[in-house]
Amino acid sequence: MALEAQNFRIGQITDIHLIVTNDEEDSLQSVNSFKKTLEDAKKFNLDLLVFSGDLTEHSYKEEYELFFEMVKDYDHPCCFIAGNHDSSLDLEKYSPIPIVLKSGDYYYKKIVNGNPIFFLDSSSGSVSKQQLEWIESEAKKEKGEIFLFVHHPPCHCGHLFMDSRYALKNWKEVGETLDRIPNLHSIFVGHYHSAMEVKRGKNQTVYLTPATQMQLDPDSVDFHILSKVPGWRYIEYSGGKLSTLIRYL
Repeated sequence: MALEAQNFRIGQITDIHLIVTNDEEDSLQSVNSFKKTLEDAKKFNLDLLVFSGDLTEHSYKEEYELFFEMVKDYDHPCCFIAGNHDSSLDLEKYSPIPIVLKSGDYYYKKIVNGNPIFFLDSSSGSVSKQQLEWIESEAKKEKGEIFLFVHHPPCHCGHLFMDSRYALKNWKEVGETLDRIPNLHSIFVGHYHSAMEVKRGKNQTVYLTPATQMQLDPDSVDFHILSKVPGWRYIEYSGGKLSTLIRYL
């Protein structure tokens, strides 16, 4: 018997880009920014904390080891997905928590207080056909609302630099699948290093969460750092209504 959906509080931290060496390459202070963000998230007694990709800068072993070392003392449920700076194969190799890949992708579903939360793998720059078939099939099994986390936005977002250079390669195909999931209304992403809310389709909202590393100017066609202040997203679902809050530190 399925659990009745209840309220939840979820945190989303994204685009950490950890660099182990504290030299000129880490001029954006990735380690310090992540530490500060994680400490802030600890204040909220979250039901789940999601690290939604680009955990590392280079997908080096030492960067994954640092990430897991930094989160090991976080004593509430948490999970992660890979971003384009990561590798799901490397995540499987270096994660101290056993994870299961399917055809090289790390995607899965979690139930949080009776609410189905889906996680897709776009670390290759695309979302595989196998994943799209899986989420469409699994969503049909859920009577209530579902929620989705994926690193790349499944649409263009009006971000001049990222849309033109680093958009999801098969965003149209992904969007066609998501359009066929009527109980999906809220999609949480990272990748664009900006806080935005974008309406897509008839009844879906894509929530772009700011990075811990740095924020990019969405109105510039070139790479332009708007801020080096880290940010994360607090998500609350209560009484069938979703609200979110961006916290800059």
